[in-house]
Amino acid sequence: MIASLSLHVTETSLGWAGVALSPAGIRYATLFHRTRDSAEGELRSFGAVSGDNPDGERALSLLRAYAAGEHAPIEEFPVDLPECAPLQRKVWLALREIPRGETRSYGWLARHIGEGQAPRAVGAAVGANPIPLWLPCHRVVAADGSLHGFGGGLAMKQELLELEGALPRRMLG
Repeated sequence: MIASLSLHVTETSLGWAGVALSPAGIRYATLFHRTRDSAEGELRSFGAVSGDNPDGERALSLLRAYAAGEHAPIEEFPVDLPECAPLQRKVWLALREIPRGETRSYGWLARHIGEGQAPRAVGAAVGANPIPLWLPCHRVVAADGSLHGFGGGLAMKQELLELEGALPRRMLG
């Protein structure tokens, strides 16, 4: 029997975001949305339903703190990866090894997991990450340090890296 996924969303300073939790941890997560309905809709598309999971509020509290720029150890929260190819699993788990406030290249990531000849396949696995932020794919950049590829768009990737201190904050005004 497949355990049901419980849906949990919260409003943060960056928008609405949420997680779909199994009893073992986060299975899917959203990036930031403009509305609650949009965040919930994304999670429902993965099969999450309203429910109760004792870890739900802890996950949402970490998410709110992260969005506020606090050092929230979201990478330490348990994840429950969905069915995936072995390469995807290696890539997704390796993303947790990139420290907050730092970036790594796709090539570095490929070499780090022993797939140095397959940076494009590694890049595809990064792009298929089902748990953004919690598996921090936004910390992966092009070899020259430029921002490249992100499901939430490059502006959001830049904002997240600025929030974490990996990039200098843009001046407003």
